[in-house]
Amino acid sequence: MINAVQPNETQAGTLRKERRKYLRVQVAIPVEFTPGGAAVATHAQTSDISVGGCYIEMNFTLPVGTQVEMALWLGEEKVWIQARIVTHHPYFGNGFAFTDVSEQVRTKLMRFLSSIGS
Repeated sequence: MINAVQPNETQAGTLRKERRKYLRVQVAIPVEFTPGGAAVATHAQTSDISVGGCYIEMNFTLPVGTQVEMALWLGEEKVWIQARIVTHHPYFGNGFAFTDVSEQVRTKLMRFLSSIGS
């Protein structure tokens, strides 16, 4: 089941200021990413995603500020995005902000998220 994350609620139900520009959708999308200088890509999946970024749960984490090249599998299509690590939760995961997305890829991502979020 796909769930939209309400932007101003925490899991405990208390209100907090939301900094995100786009609504997140909880969905597992296959991804692969390569930090700058790395020779091998890491394969994982998103726990949530929006047009502006995603969160990936993983045991090893990267430091905030790390630049990565990321591929997202939107159905049968693989699209490429540049991203930067913006949150770091040791042994749990990283938040990625998409930093360089072509208008064509942004449109595909919006369509894909709209199709699964309904």
